[in-house]
Amino acid sequence: MGVSEATRPNGQVLCVDDDEAARYLLGRALELAGFAVTTAGGVREGLEVLRRRRFNLVISDYRMPDGTGTWMLKQASSAGLLEGTEVLIFTGSTHVEDAAGLKIVSKQRGTDHIVAQVLKLLGAPAPRAAAQGQGPQESAMSRIELVLYTAGRSAASLRALRQMKTLLSGYEAAQVDFKIIDLAEGRPASADEDHILLTPTLVQRSPLPRTWVVGDLEDTTLVADLLDHSGVERRQ
Repeated sequence: MGVSEATRPNGQVLCVDDDEAARYLLGRALELAGFAVTTAGGVREGLEVLRRRRFNLVISDYRMPDGTGTWMLKQASSAGLLEGTEVLIFTGSTHVEDAAGLKIVSKQRGTDHIVAQVLKLLGAPAPRAAAQGQGPQESAMSRIELVLYTAGRSAASLRALRQMKTLLSGYEAAQVDFKIIDLAEGRPASADEDHILLTPTLVQRSPLPRTWVVGDLEDTTLVADLLDHSGVERRQ
């Protein structure tokens, strides 16, 4: 039995991808757009999540070690797990089999493009309720702005991404404005403003003074100090 639209939370997205870095980048981009994101690392895990919960949208990679995203979506549909749910295949593959009726988005277009497609499908998510004791203005305001500059899928860049993901999971996400800029896709003006010469480099852009942490962030003590000093609250 499916979940009705009246009882389904607004803006709930499931992202399924075996690539940890790609999964994190897409999930973070959607969270910054206001969506509530759940992730799964493969076809089997994705099906298990869908058996427990319903989503407004499922975004899946196509080719994964334990199967294809199209197979997963067909299994979920046959089991009645996708009633009223939009689906997208987000892939770097040039050939996608069994994709009749499915929307395909190329990974070559980047996360900004897929976020735009999600907004077209679902519209802007409803604002989340403010935390108890906080006004809406206070709860929506980030206390620190961090930018991580990476260079494609280099080993050091992937380590830095993993380290930041682990560290930030212990802090209130709404209080941290965290962006990832991949210089392999081009050099934006912000990279010159931040005087980026090496990657990976993490930059605290606000509050001032601007601070740089260069390297793969194997030791995140300094970054934790920056978060704590900026007043970012740790999760309980």
